[in-house]
Order: sequence, then structure tokens, then C-alpha cells
Amino acid sequence: MKINLVLCPSWGIETPHLGIALLVAGLRRQGFEIEVYDLNIRVHNKYKEKGLWKSEEDVHWEDEKCILEFIKENNTFLNSFVEEILSEDAPVIGFSIYNTTKKLSLELAKRIKRKDRDKIVIFGGQQCFPKESAEWLIKDEAVDAIVIGEGDEILPELMGKIEKLKRIDFCPGIMYKENGKIIDCGMRPPISNLDCLPFPDFSDFSLRSYGNPHQLPILSSRGCPYQCVFCSTKLFWIKYRSMTGERIFQEVEYQLKKYRDTHFFTFNDHVINANMHSLSRFCDLVLEVKSKTEHHNSNWKKLSWRGAVVIRPELTYEFLKKMKDSGCIELEYGIESGSQKILDKMNKRFDIEVAERVIRDTHKVGISVRANFMFGFPGETEEDFQKTLDFLKRNSEVFTQVHPSETFCHIDPYTYLFNHPEEFAVTNWNHSLFWESDDGQNTYPERLKRHQIFCELAESLNIPLSPGGHKITLHKEYFLEEYRRYRISGALK
Repeated sequence: MKINLVLCPSWGIETPHLGIALLVAGLRRQGFEIEVYDLNIRVHNKYKEKGLWKSEEDVHWEDEKCILEFIKENNTFLNSFVEEILSEDAPVIGFSIYNTTKKLSLELAKRIKRKDRDKIVIFGGQQCFPKESAEWLIKDEAVDAIVIGEGDEILPELMGKIEKLKRIDFCPGIMYKENGKIIDCGMRPPISNLDCLPFPDFSDFSLRSYGNPHQLPILSSRGCPYQCVFCSTKLFWIKYRSMTGERIFQEVEYQLKKYRDTHFFTFNDHVINANMHSLSRFCDLVLEVKSKTEHHNSNWKKLSWRGAVVIRPELTYEFLKKMKDSGCIELEYGIESGSQKILDKMNKRFDIEVAERVIRDTHKVGISVRANFMFGFPGETEEDFQKTLDFLKRNSEVFTQVHPSETFCHIDPYTYLFNHPEEFAVTNWNHSLFWESDDGQNTYPERLKRHQIFCELAESLNIPLSPGGHKITLHKEYFLEEYRRYRISGALK
């Protein structure tokens, strides 16, 4: 049986979509046929001069008015795309759903259903979790089922039931509709042994169509063992698991052999050094193969990689040097604040002195340093904010780039911060952007002001800003107008 997998705009354009590649590998292992439709890259390559795929333009793809304008301007193209999907005669069509792909995915699903009511439309991905999001999506008449959580095992099992019964049936890890009634099949436990998963299959993607045809994504772990109070990672991944260093090495080796032009890998892990043993073993194996003379002219010599890391004392100069020698060229640190008081409130579990030592050692060994910062975390005073500015100034020569969070301090639903507002003295916490402190001092405009002060300081120090810094500059009035409307509505007292 065949399934079409679709990715709508807007998503990254540098590499193929890792989630779909993982699903393709799992489905093919079970004998299913797959056709991948990366509408995102196709539309980008048609309209790239408009710049709508820059991360600072995410707001465009989440705004109802902008999406309606896009649909109107591209009505003929979208209809032809639907015809193309239907021409493959696959009974099942799956969409990868994120905040930025959700609206256009729903539009295409509706058009597919208007043409052929018998097509089974399945949604899955990050925006389908937690269950509250899935419950909202499954209510749409164009959506037949929602995969909740990791789809590696769920989707092949669901496809097996559809193939055998010619309909959706009970399958742990999904929600579906049966005679108009929504059936919740309950959660499926997270996959415990990541080493058993097949290597991601990128063979359905034209690598030359992407921004960096020499680069592939990799996921060596799922979840995060840390407990930052603002983080929503646990809502999707549930618990932390990691591949062994041997399995990580094997995947890199496999992709290097299969795609001869590939030599650069981006680790999409939340943090790549939560399991220091696996990371160390991977580096050792890379260094071992690089040292062999028969590989001198292979991709191993050109291998480079990057990823996100957490501040840990174990990141010594010697360990970082080993990472550098094995091909690491860039690390991204979640610093967030220069105030120890605020770091403790965030439950970041590192000392600011250790953070300074680690990023300086990272710079010394020749690895580029990127760092994320937040503004207006509950309890952050002007003095705390000043400590963040001082941290930036003290370490200005270290940073290759800084990422000032465009949401400043986002209170994601169902995070610890969301579930314990009284502990953090916040009100109206049900709005992720426009919440306020109980004393009325920490407001959206105040957080925006701190964001702008930080960006201006970074630019004065010649530290490049990530797109997050430019997003607010470009859309400042849009967000302020949304804030004003929210206040006027009476929702914010």
C-alpha cells in the first residue's frame, strides 16, 4: 500500500525534512510505498525572492490574513498540486504539522477531500502534541486521524491496519474519527532503544534543491534530561533517550557513503551532550577513522558538524578540543541570562562562572559559539537584566552570533512555568506572549524594550544577531497592535 507524505510551507530550506526521512525509513522497512512531496521547497524555489522563508518571517505563515492572501494568489498552483498528489492514487496522505505549516496543510487537506472523500488524511508532528492541539485539529472535517508523539512505530502500525481493514482502526498513539465520533487510543510509550531505528532515508529528496546540498540533519537523542521550567520539550518527547556513540557513528558513516557530496551534519538534538559518554565515543570513532591513511581522501577528512549543548563542567578545554578535532565547527549554548538568580529560577542548573569558562574554552579551541538569551523572565529586575548586558560585554569577543529570543519569555502551555503561575508571580499566564507580572512591572512592552536594548548593544559590539533579533524590528508594530487588541478585548486585566 502507498502513502503520500507532504510538507507544506513554511519550514527550513537548508536541508531535507528529517522527520519525514525518519518516517520514510520506518515505512519502507515494513514494505510500504512512499511518495514524498516537499511543497515547502518547491514553493520556496518559485517565490524565494519574496524572502518569506527567513525565520523572522514566520509570522507571515501563522497569520490568517497572510495565508488567505497567499491562497488567493496561488489558487491555480495549489489546485495543480492537489491533482498531482491525487494522481499517485495513494489511499493515505500524511501531513507534517508545525505552527508554520498548519494553516496551509488544512487548506490542502480540504481540497483533497473535496476531490476525493475516500482519501485518508493523517496529521502528525510537533503541533499535534500535546493532546489539546490534537483535539483541535481532529475536529476539522478534512482530518481523519492524528498521530500523537513519535510516529516511527505508530504510522507503520496504523498503515498496516488500514491496508488490512481498508479503514482506520484502534491504534495506540492516535486519535481518529469513527462515524463522526472522536476515538482517543491513548498514548504510546516513547521508543526506548533508539539504536534499533533505521537510518533516515533522504532518497526521495533532491538534495541539490536545498540551501546547503552538502548538509544533512541527524537526531542522536530525543528529549532532554534537564528541567528548565519554561521548556516544552518534555511535552513531545516525554523522556530523554540517547543513541550510543557507535550508532551515531554508523549513521554518519552510512550517509557519507550514500551521499558522496555530503560532509556536513547538523545535530537536531535538544542537547547533544546530555549523554557525555555517547558524545565522547562518537568523537573517538571519528578520530580513529580519520587517522587511517586509506580515508585521507574520503569525506571523513572533510567531515564537519554542529549542534546545541548545555553548559556542563565536563566540557573542559580537552574535551572541546576532541570535539573540534572530530569535526565540530559550531556549538549553540542556552545561556538565557547573565544573572545567577534568574538562572536558578529557570532551573538551568549551571553557574554563570562555569558558563563563561566553557564558552571561552569553546572559542579558544576554534569552535564557533552561538548563544541564546531570554528577556523578562518572571522576577527579572533591571539589575538582573543589566547583568545579562554585562555578560555580553565581558564575552563579546567569544560570540560568533547571539540569538535574542523573539518571544522574550514565552510561557508555553502545560510547561512547569504555565502550571505554577503563583510560584512565579505572573498573571494572565494563559497567553504565552502577553502575560504580566502580578505587580504590573513585567509587561510585553517592557520585555520588548529589553530585547531591543540587548540587540542594540550586540550590534555596537559587532556581534552578529540571529534572525530572532531582526524579526521584532521588522514586525514590532504588528506585535504591539496584537497586544493592544488583546488588552482592549478585556482579556488582559
